[in-house]
Amino acid sequence: MNIFYVFGSPWPSQGAGISFCTFTCYGLAKASTDYNIRLLVTKNTEKDFNEVLEEYFDLEPIKNFKIEFISNHGLLDRVTKFYLESFNRIRRLAKEGKVEAVITRKVGFLPYLYLLKRLYNIKVFFEVHDFYFDLKLKGERSNIKKSLFERWFLPKVDGVVCHQSQLIKLYKRYMPDQNYCLARTGIKEVIKNPNLWKNKYLGYVGSLDKRKRVEDIFQALNKISDDSLKLLIIGGKSQKVIDKYLALAKCLGIEDRVEVTGWISRNDLEKRLKEIKIGITPLADTFFNRYLTSPMKIFNYFSHGIPVISTDLPAPREIITEKGGIFYENGDIDGLVEAINQLNLSKEIFDSYSNYIIEKSEELLWEKRGEKIIEFIKNF
Repeated sequence: MNIFYVFGSPWPSQGAGISFCTFTCYGLAKASTDYNIRLLVTKNTEKDFNEVLEEYFDLEPIKNFKIEFISNHGLLDRVTKFYLESFNRIRRLAKEGKVEAVITRKVGFLPYLYLLKRLYNIKVFFEVHDFYFDLKLKGERSNIKKSLFERWFLPKVDGVVCHQSQLIKLYKRYMPDQNYCLARTGIKEVIKNPNLWKNKYLGYVGSLDKRKRVEDIFQALNKISDDSLKLLIIGGKSQKVIDKYLALAKCLGIEDRVEVTGWISRNDLEKRLKEIKIGITPLADTFFNRYLTSPMKIFNYFSHGIPVISTDLPAPREIITEKGGIFYENGDIDGLVEAINQLNLSKEIFDSYSNYIIEKSEELLWEKRGEKIIEFIKNF
């Protein structure tokens, strides 16, 4: 039997969503060989998908996981073409009774998801990564179509998958009778670095957009007590963005202590994570960061037992907890400096956080996430 995961973005590409969906589907495939897992994406490579899995995502190909490409060429716009082609591919197998379930995280695919359920009695699930049900609560005036789709179709799907409990609480206000599955963002593997304490980098992994407050780390680096600590920024989608942060480092007189890698492959990311001593998760206090996000950077840090310093918001606090790191108030540079000094100067405190993270991370493997979702699907 087949389980389809409909995403649609170009594969491979730099977006965190592509990594999330790829690892989620890989975890589903690893969790049960009873199902063939098919990830539907827009074609963005001429290579065989198994080659990309190895080179870009550092994943060993397995028989029951397949990337299915849909070309973006044609008269229709890319998104509409993708949704129609995905619907037709699933429909053909559904007619033969070969589809167990369909999962999507794309609001625009919800009408097609509903049709598949009505026409072929397929189990259908929506994985939530944003919130459009009540635009007033979110403070938005746009995305009216997405809001209508969520209101019309989400109550009709078999279940909703959420990566953190804040999302479940939010949606339960509007759909108290819906079925929910809490399946946290995953980790590929847990690597214990015996030399972690000796590392010399503060680390940040991910997007450099404004809602991340990455500038706060630069400001803190300029004030911490140990000037041998350096800053490794793993991210930057364009040279323009990279140059902006290098210019900030120069302005603060810390250019010799800052490295910005630009966007790198998963293979290279794993190598660079081994150099980080303390992982930083700065976040602006926004609706998205407070209730919707589950930053993959935290799980990247966890995979190497790296203690985390984060802005104190409900979503990151739920993951890190008091046992895995230190929290500081949004925009409080001195609070961030104090947290860095505390972790960097006490090996006892550092080791207590790291040991807890290693223990907790064993429960957060992508395969474990796959097991939870498959068990959820089997309930219907």
